[in-house]
Amino acid sequence: MIELFWGGYRLAFHKHMGNEYFSSLMCTLGCYFTFQLLIMVSASRTNEMAKKVQNTLQCLKYRFSRDLRETKLQEVCTKESNLTLWKIYVVDRSLLITSFGTLLTYGILIGTLGEAT
Repeated sequence: MIELFWGGYRLAFHKHMGNEYFSSLMCTLGCYFTFQLLIMVSASRTNEMAKKVQNTLQCLKYRFSRDLRETKLQEVCTKESNLTLWKIYVVDRSLLITSFGTLLTYGILIGTLGEAT
């Protein structure tokens, strides 16, 4: 995310840029943007699917035998497992939008610090 920020900053505020530098910067930004999207989208989809499976098991719980229901299903249904960021924030779809909004906001703030009015 840091390289994505600095690459965007260089792209926006670098005054004299050659074609080779511009194309290499765009390729680098595209690569880091793709990596971030792949990681965050797969993590959020994994959390969504885990919740969906847990809800489905709750609905199907009474179709299984009593022994299985008391042992294995109880263990699976009560266990909370989510992909998190350092056990502080559960990864979801809104985190993707929030992270890119944060990059944009800090880029604008740092970019305007260097301007003389």
